[in-house]
Amino acid sequence: MMLIDNKGHLVSDESEDELHKFVFKLGLKREWYQNKRLPHYDVTTKHMRNKAQNMGAIFVSSKEIVKALISL
Repeated sequence: MMLIDNKGHLVSDESEDELHKFVFKLGLKREWYQNKRLPHYDVTTKHMRNKAQNMGAIFVSSKEIVKALISL
């Protein structure tokens, strides 16, 4: 499942592969991937955050994003 918070952090609670496939469909560039402690993409505009939600990303809190990534 794809998750996005109010800061625009987009993550998958299943796999990085799912995240990359979703982002490709969303129209973001792979080089924008942030694979630091918590792998994610930053969705920086409200339009793109809305598009991600329309494509199925679930709006959650930042704490829920961290929980999901820690449990991977």
